[in-house]
Amino acid sequence: MSTATKLTAEQIENLAKEIREFLLDHGLWQDVDIYFNGKKYTSYDPENGEYYYNDREHLIEVADQPEKHFEYVNPEHILSMSFEGPVCEMLYYGILPSVRKEFDKIFERYGLYYEFGHHWNFSCYYI
Repeated sequence: MSTATKLTAEQIENLAKEIREFLLDHGLWQDVDIYFNGKKYTSYDPENGEYYYNDREHLIEVADQPEKHFEYVNPEHILSMSFEGPVCEMLYYGILPSVRKEFDKIFERYGLYYEFGHHWNFSCYYI
């Protein structure tokens, strides 16, 4: 992959925001962490110990790296996700197939695909 086609940090952040908004729009922002650029978007607030599911009023961003939480991460990290609940069911068990197709198109627009590390996480790679 040439460096001219790699995403910038700003583009990667835009991707993370688009994924989060997509999940919020579909009622799937629950037990999800999106890791990118040395931080993550999460539904869990470590300051008060509360979870905020599908709640646009509480969009949490904290410094973090996926390698601290799961083994299989692209060495040239772009974006990774971990998930339970409805996102796991959609991605791994075939629930909501039409939503899954829309979800996958987000990554395709950025020239990416994802590979599962375990059934509850994935990392992105360039196509």
